Amino acid sequence: MNLKQLRAIKRVSQKEVSSCLGCSPVVYSRYETGEREPSLEMLGKLADYFGVSTDCVLGRETIARIPMSEFEVQLIEAARYADTRAKEDALAMLKAHCVDAKKEGLA
Repeated sequence: MNLKQLRAIKRVSQKEVSSCLGCSPVVYSRYETGEREPSLEMLGKLADYFGVSTDCVLGRETIARIPMSEFEVQLIEAARYADTRAKEDALAMLKAHCVDAKKEGLA
């Protein structure tokens, strides 16, 4: 399963995910480690929570296919209509505030 990777991308803790899904952190942790298989209902909840297909949750589809969030879409749309200076300023500001900027090679 891709749960650990999906959670890392979303930057949430196991406790946050389990709270949203209505299960205990221990149960969710076991889903991530493969010690426990989610029910079909929980599989659907996991896919909805992460905004991916059930195939992606199960590891049958690559995570690269994760759709952009509505916020990301809005950022791109705004950037398309901004002038060059605004685009440069916005990109510099976002890079400066990126938590993993150095790790991701952005800064």
